[in-house]
Amino acid sequence: MNLIKLSLAAVLFSILSGCSYIYGEDGLIRSEKYDYVVAKQEKELELPAPLTQKGKEDYTVVPRIGKEGNNKVYGKRLAQAAPIQLLAVLENTRVDRKSSVPAVLIVDELEFVWQTVTKFIENHNISTSVLDSDNKMLISQWMAIEDGGVWLGLDGSEEQELIRAQYQISIQKGEIKGEYRLTVERIKSQAREDEDEPWKNIPVTWQESADMMNLLLSYYDTRIRIQDARHQQKIMAGFKVELGQNSEALPALLTSAEESLVWEKIPKVMTELGLKVIDKDLRQKTYFMEYEAVEEGFFASLFDEERPVLQLEPGAYQISLSKNGDQQALTLRDGQGVALEADVLVKLFPELSRLFGDRR
Repeated sequence: MNLIKLSLAAVLFSILSGCSYIYGEDGLIRSEKYDYVVAKQEKELELPAPLTQKGKEDYTVVPRIGKEGNNKVYGKRLAQAAPIQLLAVLENTRVDRKSSVPAVLIVDELEFVWQTVTKFIENHNISTSVLDSDNKMLISQWMAIEDGGVWLGLDGSEEQELIRAQYQISIQKGEIKGEYRLTVERIKSQAREDEDEPWKNIPVTWQESADMMNLLLSYYDTRIRIQDARHQQKIMAGFKVELGQNSEALPALLTSAEESLVWEKIPKVMTELGLKVIDKDLRQKTYFMEYEAVEEGFFASLFDEERPVLQLEPGAYQISLSKNGDQQALTLRDGQGVALEADVLVKLFPELSRLFGDRR
């Protein structure tokens, strides 16, 4: 008898503990949460006898949902979530606010951006139905979608369960030179109530496309950081410079290092040399500097012990970077832009060679 009572208590507890048996659309206490979706007007509004109404129309009539409204999200798929913002937070990215689909303008090499897109697709095992490398556009095959977000990491062999979608990612030229427009759009969405039922098309929201865009931008940010770290390592490693002439036959330092590495290394070397960089001109590839001679005296020798004594007059100087065939040329000039004589550059060369070649 006790065993029977215990069994009945266990069954009753399991029933009561499962909220779905009590509350919900099929529970003992039916949920009325989504009744508004199928709401209908049952009867005309009746006014009390003392009151009058000039018009015959009933001001409480709920209008029918129009064609455009039917394509919007309502009912169970209506999510009350915070607005999604595109994560275009890098210095070389900005949101294209004129676009009707999530779009970001990026100042970068076209091939690097496209490579980021294809690597992102590959890393998440997303199969493509269209992959057009010439026009920088791809369309994914059906992807399984998690309720409320993007579900990545499937290898394509697993069956989509209740929600699936297709995405289109493309890159076009932007508004200014060197800028490209990256767009991500969820072009199709389908859902079903059960795995045995057929798929049905459902509306696509801007937020659903933005979710995928943000995942791609996050991956792009990671690749940029890795690229910058490798670039800094190259700068730190240093490079060899030699005495020679620039394309105008003026005394200069020559190197086979990449232009970007040389440009970023210059201010570090000039500062170590004792010149203060005060400005730069990216278009002319020129740094503007000032040099103050080392003061003589006991205290000056204490604080400027490691600072080299240069054979330079105090004043303004420039250093410009230019192409010389397959090499880069570094030309030191005075404040007026006149190249320094060869004998002055020869005296500076030992320190310049050491500093450009050092890991710093």
